[in-house]
Amino acid sequence: MQTECDVLITGGGLVGSTLAHALAQIPVSTVLVEEREPGRLEAPGFDDRSTALASASQRILDGLGLWDGVAGEAEPIRTIHISERGRFGASRILASREGVPALGHTVENRILTGTVWPKIREADAVTCMAPGSLEDFEVEASGVTARVSTGGSTRTIRARLLVAADGARSRVRGALGIGVRQDDYGQKGVILNCETENPHRGRAFERFTPTGPLAMLPLGRGRMSVVWTLPREEGDRIGALDDAPFRDALQKAFGYRLGRIRQVGARSAWPLHRVRADALTATRAVLVGNAAFSLHPVAGQGFNLALRDIAALSELICDARRDDADADPGAAALLDRYAEWRAADQRRIAGFTHGLMKLFTIDAAPLAVSRGLGLMAFDLVPGAKHWLARQAMGLGGRVSRLARGLRLTS
Repeated sequence: MQTECDVLITGGGLVGSTLAHALAQIPVSTVLVEEREPGRLEAPGFDDRSTALASASQRILDGLGLWDGVAGEAEPIRTIHISERGRFGASRILASREGVPALGHTVENRILTGTVWPKIREADAVTCMAPGSLEDFEVEASGVTARVSTGGSTRTIRARLLVAADGARSRVRGALGIGVRQDDYGQKGVILNCETENPHRGRAFERFTPTGPLAMLPLGRGRMSVVWTLPREEGDRIGALDDAPFRDALQKAFGYRLGRIRQVGARSAWPLHRVRADALTATRAVLVGNAAFSLHPVAGQGFNLALRDIAALSELICDARRDDADADPGAAALLDRYAEWRAADQRRIAGFTHGLMKLFTIDAAPLAVSRGLGLMAFDLVPGAKHWLARQAMGLGGRVSRLARGLRLTS
């Protein structure tokens, strides 16, 4: 069996499925291959994993017709409080000062998945193969021929563009011969939800501790989403503690800005790396999301960066189709424009998050004092917080139509 399409996307997580939905708006014939069964969504629970969406990301989802399905469950971030444990100096970024209703939103991943997958399953332009597995592929000047196992059989897919959305350990990236540079931080991110004595009132916290950054983001039902960065062995030890001693350790690291931490949920721990692909494109292929750049979770930029990949790629394909209804989405000139557009944003955000992590994990006394002074100065210098706010909201550099609040096909 052979299927002809314009775009073959490997990886149907939040990145690949959202891209498939975006391409359906143009429309571009797309095959989406995902190894897992995405329809198995659990009922709402205390331990739901979540994602921080920047302001630009909310606009992108709105422009794609997805925000209405998310908005009712998304918790707005109205304030970001930045501090360092044991040092003077702090800074606050306020949505009201930036002239926006919210700096971003926190939303459970199941809400995002449960919004986008029903839409792509109904889209005439999208063929979903889930569960399905990409067995191998061959790249030629005119297109890509791939073999996909699904439903007990093997199907041949002929596409003009192959999109790798299969994560930081991308098999497709390796098969394309694209190398990576990796920074091993020697850390683990301990991820959980907790409940605090005082309501969060839309406040997010980025607290730098001697062991690494600790982020607490507002969630619905009075919860906070926690990403706690720790040295690898310490992360394993603390993550395995019973609830009471773990709660005490988290309280000591975070402090009492939200009163006592009353309840902590199940913990998961992940090794932290920065992975940077040597190239964003190859002949008839493009990398998006973590397959291109995988970031340290400080500042919560990973999925937001991926959504900007999606917005840029779909805009370029849309514009090409506006001029020529059969324009080739895998044309070398189009992929070159994509790489040029996205490289600057990726370098800026990767450098920003990497620099923050390194700066606040060096405990030399003179530098620690300078950091405190720097936070105080940052709070006072005109324009400094506005610049950081624009980065946090995803509005730095070249901004796509979707991120400006316009429809893709405008």
